[in-house]
Amino acid sequence: MKKHDFKGKKVLITGASSGIGRALAAEFAKKGANLAVTALPSEKKALDDFAKGLKGEYEIDVWTFTTDLTNKGAPEKLHKDVKAKVGDVYALVNNAGTLCYGRSWEIEWELQMKTFTLNLYVPIRLSCLFVKDMVKRGSGVVFNTCSVSSFQPVPFKNMYGMSKAGLLSWSRGMRVELKGTGVTVCTLNPPYTDTALLRHEGIPKKIRAYWITGLATPEWIAKKAIKAFEKGKFLYVPGIYAKFIHLVLIRLSPRRFVDFCFYHLLKGKKGGEIF
Repeated sequence: MKKHDFKGKKVLITGASSGIGRALAAEFAKKGANLAVTALPSEKKALDDFAKGLKGEYEIDVWTFTTDLTNKGAPEKLHKDVKAKVGDVYALVNNAGTLCYGRSWEIEWELQMKTFTLNLYVPIRLSCLFVKDMVKRGSGVVFNTCSVSSFQPVPFKNMYGMSKAGLLSWSRGMRVELKGTGVTVCTLNPPYTDTALLRHEGIPKKIRAYWITGLATPEWIAKKAIKAFEKGKFLYVPGIYAKFIHLVLIRLSPRRFVDFCFYHLLKGKKGGEIF
């Protein structure tokens, strides 16, 4: 595993105005990285204020970009704009994501496609664009925020789970293809985290899985993640408990048992849409 020193390096982080993306940006800033951060146009003020704070506290350069990455041509435009304004980036952190909750055939298709596009298509497209530049230089790294949902069925959040599992699989394959280039792809697979993502309209507040595993804070995830990033870990699940459940217990358990458990763990209790 190649170790990474981010001091003075340029790092692009998508979905950086809140949640894990914001916390990761703060951790990279503490390491002395210069940041290019993105968010939706509606989050411009929050992103600009955050960038101003990082500049002042850590004396780094921070560039902001606002775009809806699900729009046609948006990943290509972001790549072009970042190259023109920032130059080559050493690390790309594909963090922006969303989810929708419910039975797959009942969820509006538009919401399903948005989840698929932002969680899977966008990070793959951005990776391909930026990796070309990295390979030419002979150095660079892509960090893809996947999820522990990558490791087992995720009923009622099926498109989310599929997109994260797909991104994990793609990341592993891309890493093999990059062998010998000086460039690599790593994944961060956090457990359930208390972010605005879980407060989207239509997502039950009472889900058994949160009671059993708890909800991590974005700041805790980011502090753990930055250490894994520096060490160049190919796949990182923060927390011993999450590692045991998702990397050991699920793999050793019968599939029908895993399916049964996650059906009940992710099914909304009374007060949610599904119970």
